Amino acid sequence: MSPVIGEAVQAGPRVGVMPEQRFSILLFHTCLVGCLLGAVGTVYFFGGLAGYVRDPLLNLFVATSLFAALLFFFYAFIKIPRETNWVGRGIWIAIATILTTEVVLGLVPPIARDELTHHLAIPRLYARAGRIIEVPIAPYSYYPMLLEMLYTPWVYWGYDAVPKLIHGLFGFLTGLSLHAYLSRRMNAIYGLLGFFFFISTPVVLRLSHWAYVDLGVTFYSTAALLCILRWREEKNSKQWLCLAAVSAGFAVAVKPNGLVVWLLLVFLFALALASEPKRGVGTWISEATLFAVLGSLPFLPWLMKNWLQTGNPFFPLMGGFFTSQTAPGATASASFVGFSIFVKRELLYGESWWQMAALPLRVFFSGQDDNPQYFDGVLSPVLILLLPWAFKGKWNEEKRYFISFAALFLAYAIFLVDLRIRYILPIVPPLVVLLVYGIFNVYLRMKRPVWLFVGLSAFAIFHGAYLWRYSESVSPLGYLLGRETRDEYLTRTLPGYSTFQFINRKLPPSAKIYLLFVGRRAYYCERDYFHDGGELPGFLLGAVQSARDSTQIGTALTSQGITHLMVREDLLGEFLNHNLTPAQRSRLQDFASRRLQPLFRDQGYSLYQLHG
Repeated sequence: MSPVIGEAVQAGPRVGVMPEQRFSILLFHTCLVGCLLGAVGTVYFFGGLAGYVRDPLLNLFVATSLFAALLFFFYAFIKIPRETNWVGRGIWIAIATILTTEVVLGLVPPIARDELTHHLAIPRLYARAGRIIEVPIAPYSYYPMLLEMLYTPWVYWGYDAVPKLIHGLFGFLTGLSLHAYLSRRMNAIYGLLGFFFFISTPVVLRLSHWAYVDLGVTFYSTAALLCILRWREEKNSKQWLCLAAVSAGFAVAVKPNGLVVWLLLVFLFALALASEPKRGVGTWISEATLFAVLGSLPFLPWLMKNWLQTGNPFFPLMGGFFTSQTAPGATASASFVGFSIFVKRELLYGESWWQMAALPLRVFFSGQDDNPQYFDGVLSPVLILLLPWAFKGKWNEEKRYFISFAALFLAYAIFLVDLRIRYILPIVPPLVVLLVYGIFNVYLRMKRPVWLFVGLSAFAIFHGAYLWRYSESVSPLGYLLGRETRDEYLTRTLPGYSTFQFINRKLPPSAKIYLLFVGRRAYYCERDYFHDGGELPGFLLGAVQSARDSTQIGTALTSQGITHLMVREDLLGEFLNHNLTPAQRSRLQDFASRRLQPLFRDQGYSLYQLHG
C-alpha cells in the first residue's frame, strides 16, 4: 500500500470526519427496514391463512413495502461516495459492480434446486389454492416461511425472478449494516471493506441471485447482534434492545436454524446483562422479559400453525418431544437420520478421523459448489487468516461477542446437522467484522503496508474470478437480450424441463404425476403431483415390497390418485436393483409391462401413463 493510500485509509475522508451518530442512525434504520419487511411478511401470512393470497390489496401492500425498502437501500448506498475519499470510492465502485452483476444474474428464470422444490414451489401451491394450505408430502413446507410470504405475490403474478432480487436485497442490507457498524468504529473506508468482503464472499455471490432464504437469516442474526452491542453502549435507550429482540425473532421465522441463532443471541444478551451487576435485579428481570417476549412474537404464529395442524409446533423437527399427526399423503423415506455427522461422512465419503477433525478449517479452504462432500458451497480463507491480529487495540469485548457467536454457531453446524456452507452463513458477517479489525491493526503495525494491499487485492481478485466463472456458467445474456426464449433457456439449463413441458401441454388437468428421482423439483409442473418426503422413493419401494402380485402395486399407486409417473431412468433402475429381491423385481416388471405406457422421453427423463 503506497504512503498516499495508507494516509487516506488511516485518516478517512479529507472533507471531514463523518459524525459517529450518522452511522449509528444508518445502522438503526437498516435494521428497522429489515424488521418492517418481516412484519409485512407476517401480515401476509395471516392474510394467506384467511384465504387472501389472491387479494389485490394484500399483494400490492407487499410489493409497495418491498419497493420502499429498495429505495431506502439505493438512497443510503448512493450517498456513501460523498462520505469518503477516492480510495473508498474505488471500493464502492467494486461493490456497485458486484450488485449490478447480481441483479443481472437474478433476472433469468429460476433453476436452483431449492427454488424448484421449496422456496418457490410451495408459494406456487398457495397461489393456486388461493390460501396457505398444508402440503403433507413436503415436510419442509411446515418450516417457518417468512421470506416466502414476500415471494408469493410475485409467483402468483408470474414474475418469478423478483423473489431472487428480494433475497439479494437482504444480502445487500446485511452489507449496509456492516458498513454502518465498521464506519462508526473506524471510518467509511473500513466500512466499505466490510461491505465488499461480505458481498463478495463466494457463497454470498451465489445466493444473492437465488430465491433462497439464507441471506434473510443472516441479515436478522447480524442485525440482532449489532443491536445488542449498541444496546450495551446505550442501556438507557430501549430502542436498540427492542430492535435486537425482534430481529432475533425474525431469524427463527425465516428458517429452522434461526432457532439456534435465537438461542445464541439470548446467551450473549444474558452475558451483556451479567456484565452490569450494578443495574440491579429488577432491571435485569424487566430487560430480560422484554427481550424474551419481543423475541418470541415474530415466530410464535408459525409455531401455532404447526401445533394446530400436526400437534408439534416444531414439526417436522423434535418428533421425540411431541406426538405429531400429519395429514394423509405424508410419506417417509430412507435416510441417514440417527447417524452422527462423523459416521455419515465416514460412510458416504470414506473420510478419516483427521479429515473430520479438520472440518472447522476445511470449510474455509476446500469448499466446492454442488459437491456435498465439500460442503456444497465456497467460503474464503481470508475470513480467518487475520483473526490473530483482530484482537489488538480497542473494543476487545465486542470482538469477543463476534468470535463467540461465530464459533458456537459453527460448532452447532458441525456436530448437529449436515454441513453445508449456506447453513453456516450467519457466521460470515461476524468474521468479516473481525477481518476488518485485523486489517486495521495489521496496517498500523506494518512497516511496508504495501504487502497488506497486495494480499487483500489477491483475495479480491479470487472473489471476482469466482463471480466471472459463475456468470459464464449461467450465461444470462442470450435470454436477457431476447436471443433465447424462456422455454429454450430452461430446456438448456434444467434437465427434465422438456418433460414438464409435455406434461403441461398434453396431459389433462385431472392428471396427477408421481415424481421419481426428479429431486422434488416440481415448480414447473402445472399438474397435480406427488413425491416422497425424502430423496429416495420410499412409497414406491414399500408398495413393491409389500405387494403379493403386480395388481397390488397398481392399487397402491392409484390409492394416492396417481395417473402418471415421471422418472429419471438411470437412478430409479439402480435404486431398485439394489433394494429389491429377484421376485420383487419380477413383480415390478410384470406391473410395468401390463400397466405402464411410455408417453415421452428426453434427457434421461421418461413419462409413463398408469392404466387400469
